[in-house]
Amino acid sequence: EENAVVIVVRDVSERYRRFEAEKRFVFETTARQKDAEANRFTRHEVKNGLLAAIEICGNVREQVSADFNLFQKGFKHDMLISEESVASRVENVTELDRTLHEVLDIVLAETMARDVIHEMYVPRMERIDVNHILSQMRGFQAKNDQFTVVCRPSPLPIFLSDQGLFKCIHGNAIRNAIKYGKNGGNVTVEATYDSEKGHFKMDVVNLPGPGHEKLMALGSRASELVFSHGTRLHKDSGLEKNSHSAGDGAWIIRKCAKILGGNVDIQFEETRTVFSFQAPVKVYDAPSRDVGTFHLPPGVWGIAIDDSKIQRKLLRRFFIHAGIQENRQVILGHNRDEISSFVEFIIDFVKRHPDDLIFLIADENLEMEGSAISDHETISGSECIKRIRSELDPSQERRMLALVRSANDSPDDLALYNSRAHGYMPKVPLRGISVREMVSPLWTKRFPKRASEVSNESDEEMSRIASIENLRDLTLISPAELLADLKEIDNLCVKNDSSEMKDKWPVIWDKLHQLKGDIQSVNVDDEFSDTIILIEALRGDSAPADFMSKWLRIRSHVFSHFCSRSSDENVNSIL
Repeated sequence: EENAVVIVVRDVSERYRRFEAEKRFVFETTARQKDAEANRFTRHEVKNGLLAAIEICGNVREQVSADFNLFQKGFKHDMLISEESVASRVENVTELDRTLHEVLDIVLAETMARDVIHEMYVPRMERIDVNHILSQMRGFQAKNDQFTVVCRPSPLPIFLSDQGLFKCIHGNAIRNAIKYGKNGGNVTVEATYDSEKGHFKMDVVNLPGPGHEKLMALGSRASELVFSHGTRLHKDSGLEKNSHSAGDGAWIIRKCAKILGGNVDIQFEETRTVFSFQAPVKVYDAPSRDVGTFHLPPGVWGIAIDDSKIQRKLLRRFFIHAGIQENRQVILGHNRDEISSFVEFIIDFVKRHPDDLIFLIADENLEMEGSAISDHETISGSECIKRIRSELDPSQERRMLALVRSANDSPDDLALYNSRAHGYMPKVPLRGISVREMVSPLWTKRFPKRASEVSNESDEEMSRIASIENLRDLTLISPAELLADLKEIDNLCVKNDSSEMKDKWPVIWDKLHQLKGDIQSVNVDDEFSDTIILIEALRGDSAPADFMSKWLRIRSHVFSHFCSRSSDENVNSIL
């Protein structure tokens, strides 16, 4: 035994393979978790900021349009600029509004793509106008005669499908056609709908670009490579492997097509390149009642809570579009007490109104600020709704439609909201028809037996309200609130000497600017045009020498107008 050597040989290659597989699994799981967190941030923070900017843009457009209306009516004033300049401002603001919507689409497409990659995306079937989607250039500039859309039939019907997936597929196809096709060459989109088969097909055709001959030489393999993960075909048709290359775009849209039950393909022909997308679709089944004139029945209460001042104003506008006037609205979230006592308030309100239907909207993330950072707290709006529904008896809960409003719309988030509330309401730019399209199916599903009830408003009045997109003639702020604004500004400027005025001017101007915005929301028939001009004339880094005289004129005009509309008791309590 002294001269013997024993060698034990074990094959550990399987262990190493298992170890590598475990590492890849951990890496992919971590990547999914990071992307999920990034998506939540993008949806909530970026989307909220864009929506606020879009709303501000809409307000600016209304203000500029009001100036333009003055020119059309022959109104002259030394402080007004030329008609051409006003028209230019209208055009610029409209372009800004379009750009903001495009950026919002890009953000939403990016977050959707991450979910698609990790196979976490759940399609959101909604009403989509494919005609509008096909007319968009997806951020590229093209000559007027370079871009052609052919639809059969024309126009295409309104479909029930996932708008985000459609935009992703179309946008990627358009970008590639312009980027890799002939420089300045024609790009044609041919869309066909077969009503008998319920089938949609879209071809994006472009003229050959650099390296087209080499792509043709690859034959059927070219299509396979285009839609492969991490593979990019360059102009010289060389292959480059890179897991983060631009080639992943085609791979992603193939996944998008599969989610819709369809497929994509690309053919490099001698005289053209043809990208094809086809999928089964359903025609949107429009509600039996015209959503253009849909309004909630009389007697409905609209209650909403949000910690953002801008969002609270938007919720007022939302309710007005849905047919709930201001005297039947309760908007909460102004302070910590209103948020912390929200559940108890709603339960008590439902019990005190035993015969009324209640439309409740709660923002998901309700932030309660405190005197110190440590006192800052966030509560869940959907959790509040869950508590409310559990503490009401069945007969009381049946009178309520409770929705969660949030910018987060991942599958997990939606599942959570729907388990706690009656439904989910996305944060989207407000348009009259879109509000009614959103509310109509939710209301009908919740109250099918009462869906036929209509507002007491005449058909003519309902049609008038339904057609309004700017709400300057629908009061979003009460006279009492405007008079309270006057008192607040008085407290800042009238009761202080000149040195204090200088220090407080930034705050005073912010309040004046807010007053201006509130006045414009009730500026019916341009009766406040002079007042608005006076406020705008005060803009600057410091108070002008004649500030007090101008402020007294502003105060007098607003007070005299609304004093007659408010009861003496209310006015005296404010002033």
